[in-house]
Formats: sequence, structure tokens, C-alpha cells
Amino acid sequence: MQYSTSIEYAVHGLIYMAGRQPGAVLVGDIARATHVPESYLRKVLQLLARNGLVASHRGVKGGFSLAREAREITLRDVVEAVDGSLPTWCCVKEKKACGDVSCPVSAAFEEARLKMAETLDRTSIGDLARRVARRSDDWLAVRKGEA
Repeated sequence: MQYSTSIEYAVHGLIYMAGRQPGAVLVGDIARATHVPESYLRKVLQLLARNGLVASHRGVKGGFSLAREAREITLRDVVEAVDGSLPTWCCVKEKKACGDVSCPVSAAFEEARLKMAETLDRTSIGDLARRVARRSDDWLAVRKGEA
């Protein structure tokens, strides 16, 4: 399974903001630090703002800041804000009205989805920001071929 580029940009942007709290951060500063196109990042941050993960600030001291503590924003929050929900298994047989409610394939994928949700729920932007802080300054930069 591969997450969207938007989710990766969102996570890197949030980690960058968490490391520069308190106060608003300019989109251009985040874009330069993460090597992400500014226009794309702006759209991602606006989506995060609509979902209550970041706050948008206008004016001279404008930009974006975290809308709540970094430790309170989970990776699941980010995935759901950007993509709407966690991925689910959609069996071709279900589309054809299979009717097998005890399907072992569907059950295995549902178990995997629940474990993924559990992991994303217990991993916060604050956790990640603390781990990233111990790395080099350019660690947040998205490299060609990575996104």
C-alpha cells in the first residue's frame, strides 16, 4: 500500500511546524525546507486547515500554525483529513453480490486495516517531530523519486 503524495507533504509540513512552535510559519519556508512545490503545499495546508489540524493566519505575520498540540495530532488524523478515510478492502466478489459474510480474505484485510489504524492512532506528529529533531536539518526534504 502506498500513501498519496499529499499525505507525505502534509506529514512533513506538520513536523516542520511542530519544530518551530509557537507562531505561524510561512508556506514558502516550509516548502523550501521540505523541497515541496509551494503551490501544492499551500493546497495541502488549506485542506488541513479545513479539517482543524492547522490554523491559517493572514497579514504580515501570516502563515500556518498547528491548530492543536503536536502530540494531539495523530497520523490517522492526517490520513483522514487528506484522503477522507483509511483504505479499505473492496472484494470483487462483493461487487457481484457474493454474500459470503465469513470470507477469510475480507477478514484478513479488515484485520490489517484495524492494525494500521491502531498504529496511526498511537503515532503523533509530536512523537515524529521529537525523533526528527535528532537528525540533520535537511532530513525533512522530500527527494526526487521519494514522493
